Amino acid sequence: MRAFVEEAAKSAERKMRMIASLPDAHVALTLLKFCAGFVSVVHLMRAVGAVFDFACIDQATQSCLATITGIETDASAWALASLPVRLGGLGLHSCADTAAIAHIAATFDGEACLPSLVTPYVLPHAMLLDEDDTFLASLEDPRLAPFESVLEKIQNVLQARDNYGGRGQKVWSATVHDERRKALLISMTEELGRSGRLQGSALALKQVQVRARIQSCSAQHASAWLYGNAEADPRLWLSPAELAVAIRLRLGLPIAPMPSICRLCGTGSADVDGVHARSCFSGGRRTRMHNALRDVIADFARRGLLAPAVERPVFSNTERKRPDISYVRDGTTVVLDVAVTFPLQPSNPQYAKRAAEKPGGAATAYATAVKEGKYRGIIDNEPNPREWLAVPLVVDTFGAWCPGALTELRQIARKSALREDRTASAACQDFFHQLSFQVAQGVARIVISSGGARPDEAVHPGAGGSVTASRVFLPGRTCSLAGQPRSQ
Repeated sequence: MRAFVEEAAKSAERKMRMIASLPDAHVALTLLKFCAGFVSVVHLMRAVGAVFDFACIDQATQSCLATITGIETDASAWALASLPVRLGGLGLHSCADTAAIAHIAATFDGEACLPSLVTPYVLPHAMLLDEDDTFLASLEDPRLAPFESVLEKIQNVLQARDNYGGRGQKVWSATVHDERRKALLISMTEELGRSGRLQGSALALKQVQVRARIQSCSAQHASAWLYGNAEADPRLWLSPAELAVAIRLRLGLPIAPMPSICRLCGTGSADVDGVHARSCFSGGRRTRMHNALRDVIADFARRGLLAPAVERPVFSNTERKRPDISYVRDGTTVVLDVAVTFPLQPSNPQYAKRAAEKPGGAATAYATAVKEGKYRGIIDNEPNPREWLAVPLVVDTFGAWCPGALTELRQIARKSALREDRTASAACQDFFHQLSFQVAQGVARIVISSGGARPDEAVHPGAGGSVTASRVFLPGRTCSLAGQPRSQ
């Protein structure tokens, strides 16, 4: 059995090396998530559990990620990457941490199936959990020791013989991931204090920003860009440089080896964390990202036969205010105002605090403080104010939307689904993938264009003509903003 598992592990490692050699980094990352690593050996984990050390698969996955993106992850970054996407990670699950749970769940599932496979006279001797060495080794796996809530659930199953309807592995793994995320947040904030680089209020703000980043990345639809969408336009994949920057920002890793002068404004310092770049309004990159989001929303509204008007005067008492998008739905004139905010901006720490409290907190705070009052007075002066509805569509730079935006965007997606003969869930998935991609790509291009610390330059043939952009910093190699050519 051990020889068979070792050979299967070697085969999985060879597969990951082949994936890492693909020229398209974003596609390679998607294949790593869905076709290699954890998913390729989960059946073995359910069979042998903690008897075999699956850490070699985790090491190969980490190495494959480094080859694809050029990112050497430290312990904290890899711990975050191994969390599910819904918790702000990359979904590259750890085999070593999951093997024991997988085997325990498989044992319970198998015991539940035995009555239909073995005669009642043989059943009492067919499986005795107390005498199963592999099962006992998984129960005593030291990696499970910190998760008392999971062990308690397993003990309840042992006593009641209730295997969660075959969903034990999913239920227990979700609990372990939640606990690991809490422990990781604590260790990351404590590590900032031990490093001694920050003190007092600066340290407290940085700790809040770490929590805000992970919370925003775990927001609903914030990570739709990460692994593509089968129904989406094939051009909606990031170039290698854009992907590297997007992953670094997600994991909280530096995007340059040293600070430099921002090439967008020419005065600010482009720090290694990309904070200034994401706060800088110069260069027109933020406007391009805003317009790209606006155009995607208008396109879906048009496909839903809402007849959207883009940046046209719609108010009877003023022509100065032109909402990004307006349309009439069920007798109500809806005006949409699209905005992108950066939750970690040093000039407004309240946004980081709100984002740390809950996903989309910064977008909600910006919508309340800035956008909601923008049209209130104008609408109140309209002849029939009740026939108007102003909706701020605010998203932060990690992809987290404010709740009001999610509600309105889902309605637009459902309208388009009715006209295109597809399910509302498929339309929403396609819609939010396109929006998420525009945010991820827009932010990555802003950060790259701000300069970093490399003097090398490459010409990127963007939609608005050629632009000069700094090359992105990757350990051991340099990758331009454009990456490899893509079909248009």
